[in-house]
Amino acid sequence: MDDATGSDQPQDRRLRAERYHLQSQVGFQLRVASQIAIEQFSQVYADDAETAKITTSQFAVLAVLWEASDLSQKELARRTSMDMPTLNGLLKRLLSKGLVTIATSRADKRYRVINLTDTGRALAERLRARGHLVTERVLQPLSDKEQTELGQLLTRLIQGHRG
Repeated sequence: MDDATGSDQPQDRRLRAERYHLQSQVGFQLRVASQIAIEQFSQVYADDAETAKITTSQFAVLAVLWEASDLSQKELARRTSMDMPTLNGLLKRLLSKGLVTIATSRADKRYRVINLTDTGRALAERLRARGHLVTERVLQPLSDKEQTELGQLLTRLIQGHRG
């Protein structure tokens, strides 16, 4: 349906299709920006053999666990904005690398809680120490004001959809 007129006539659909340009679509632009962030992440951590093996998703899990302990899988999924199957796969890989532990909750035996191992905590600290460089590199083309505005707009967009 046409936003301005409410019309869904064939000629209106055709006009909208003719005006469609992939490169101007927000989803496409966000995907490209995400690729740029991943490239910068890889470059920032490339000089350290151990950190170079960590993906951006694994980094997110390690960073959240560095900030909080004894998180349930559900809470960790919420804080990292990951679905459970994705998180479970990541946790298996982090567990096999000796970076996290998964144990039954002492407070409620129905839940499993995730924590960093000492090795995981040390790696998370090394990753976090340079994390700001990724953001600086990604946002470098923008002025300070534009960087602030972009952050605010993205926060509003995410909160508007996720609450």
